[in-house]
Amino acid sequence: MVSRFLKAAPLRLRFALANLRPLPLLALLLVLAVGVCQVVLMPSRERALAEAEESLTQSERAVRRQQIARQEQAASPAEARQRLLDRFPGEQGLNAELGRVLELAGTHGLTLPEGEYRLVAGKDGLFDRYVLNLPVSGGYQAIRGYARAIRQEFPEMAIDDLTIRRPNIGAGRVDAQLRLILFGRKGGA
Repeated sequence: MVSRFLKAAPLRLRFALANLRPLPLLALLLVLAVGVCQVVLMPSRERALAEAEESLTQSERAVRRQQIARQEQAASPAEARQRLLDRFPGEQGLNAELGRVLELAGTHGLTLPEGEYRLVAGKDGLFDRYVLNLPVSGGYQAIRGYARAIRQEFPEMAIDDLTIRRPNIGAGRVDAQLRLILFGRKGGA
């Protein structure tokens, strides 16, 4: 019986190869490809994932340590107050910043025929305020660029009001009125 089976096996194999169907062969190749991926690719992916998780854990620990160190180094209220006050210019610095604001208008191609500014003493005794009223004339985009440049260069300055008027719809230039508030420390603060 076994010998009969062994004699017929090559014939059966030859018949199967001659009448090969593509779908079962494709399924077999797909199963083999999945097996190779599981054996070859998955362990390296799992190792890389484990290394990334470990790196993330170490980074989180380092950030927590830095936060704790920063909290320990937190300044006293007096030091924090002084650091805040140091951000604002003193009496001499106010004039320099005022000049720089006017200079910025020229660099953006705006005309500034005249400006009005006044010094207003603060109620709390820590700050003085320069209130600047600047009528400027130029292109709309230039005025927007000027306002953006003021905000970037002087983050402690407030743009209190910005009014833009166009004489007629076809005019290339617009007139604008800017009201800026420049804060500064008093001499003793």
